[in-house]
Amino acid sequence: MQEPFGQRGRLVAGVVLLVVLAGFVCWAGTIPGDLTDSDHPTEVDVTQNREAYVGDRVALGGRVVETDPVVIATRASGSGRFTLVNANEGLQNGDEPLERGDSVTAFGTLEDESTLVAERTTIGDTAGTAYMLLVSFVAGLWVVGRFARDWRFDFDRLAFVPRDDPLSLRDVTPWPRGSASGGDRGA
Repeated sequence: MQEPFGQRGRLVAGVVLLVVLAGFVCWAGTIPGDLTDSDHPTEVDVTQNREAYVGDRVALGGRVVETDPVVIATRASGSGRFTLVNANEGLQNGDEPLERGDSVTAFGTLEDESTLVAERTTIGDTAGTAYMLLVSFVAGLWVVGRFARDWRFDFDRLAFVPRDDPLSLRDVTPWPRGSASGGDRGA
């Protein structure tokens, strides 16, 4: 079977793909600051020197300790408390009002030393994140297994090519066939 573009075509396609990916990386760094919270002071900065950040846009993360009004604690000990104005109105990834114990990140303007007028609020779902990572890991293992089973690297063509007959677990045993324990390997 003849390749439509040959080895040079693959090389050109690879270079074009890398240039496009590099372009996307550079483009992602040009997003205006209003769309990302990474350029703004966080709870680590603000909690240490509240007066310096009054009137500034900040991103505060913590646990909800009170719900009427919404108050978050930025430290695990329960200290570093801030009242969030408009927290439920600016909630982006939830339909119900915030509850005690929710892990939230609020972005807005620090009105005074203990009040944040929230433009956006997001709930951090640790169980959902753990589930997502586990499913992604298992799916990644499945994809790598399927790839290793059905494809091989051809050093003559410098390309991955389909295997004539896919590998199976019986083809990749760690000890010789007929040996249950593998004890007669070196005998």
